[in-house]
This record gives sequence, C-alpha cells and structure tokens, in this order.
Amino acid sequence: MRMGGERPLEPLASSAGPGRGSTFTVRLPAVEAVRTTTPAAISRPPPRARRILVIEDNDDAREMLRECLALSGHEVQGARDGATGLALAERISPEVALIDIGLPDMDGYEVARRLRSARDGTISLIALTGYGQPEDRRRALEAGFDMHLTKPVETERLEEVMAAVGKKRRPASF
Repeated sequence: MRMGGERPLEPLASSAGPGRGSTFTVRLPAVEAVRTTTPAAISRPPPRARRILVIEDNDDAREMLRECLALSGHEVQGARDGATGLALAERISPEVALIDIGLPDMDGYEVARRLRSARDGTISLIALTGYGQPEDRRRALEAGFDMHLTKPVETERLEEVMAAVGKKRRPASF
C-alpha cells in the first residue's frame, strides 16, 4: 500500500500460523536528540559536600535519600530512630540533619530540640516529613528546625534548602 510519494507500509503484525508465534513491527520516525541541559544548569556550581545525618524510620526512604545525597558528593549516615540518630550525631558531628517527624521512639520535634541543644546551633536541622499542615510547620520551627519540607521532595529542592540553611548557621570551625 502506498500513500503519495511515501514508501510502502509494511504489515504491523504477522504470523506463520497458529502456535507459530507472532511478529509485531513498530517503526518510529527519527528525531534529533533533544538538548537536556540548560545554560542555567551548566552555570550552577555543584553543591558543597556536607556531612549529613538522615533520621528516617522507613528503611527504603532512608536508603534512597542516603544514596541520592551520596551521589551528589555528600557524606551521609542514616539512623532509623531518634535515639540512634542522637548517638550517631554525637559521633559524626553532622553539618545537616534531615529528620522525619513520625519516628518510633521519640518524635522528630524532640530529636531536633536535643540536637539543637547538644550542638549549640552548629547544625542545620531540616524536617523532612509527611506532616505538612500549618500546625506541623509551626511546631517544627518552635522545636528548632531551620526548615520544614513535606515529602516527597525533589533532590534539587533539597540541595537548595541545605545551601540556604548552611549559610545561616556555620560551625565555629568554618
């Protein structure tokens, strides 16, 4: 079958008979490659590598976040509950802590209060939680969080927030 000056169309499906299988042919037109990087993305400097603590009780979410941040060059440690996170923070002295609010042993608000007290303001605290109501945001700031983010959060947004809170709080060694 011909249409105008085009090549003949080939059958889209064929078979040699019952029980002999089928062949399906799909032909797509060739297109030029799409440029995926924008000038803004090229000119943006890479994020400064940070020591990050992720306190998240969901194993898959914690590991995915840890891997994602590590691919960006950060040193990332994770804990599945508040007590483990507090002990780990004492050992590794993180610059940033990403804390879920709904933890099994103590809520993230209490973890933030304890970290803020123990680290004397030298840590940036980000609530990364499914609790996104105005009351949740208010409680997070009162507990000492620098920022409240509602899940899910894109990696680019998380990097922007970490850069912004890092400018507000710098450890004395910087």
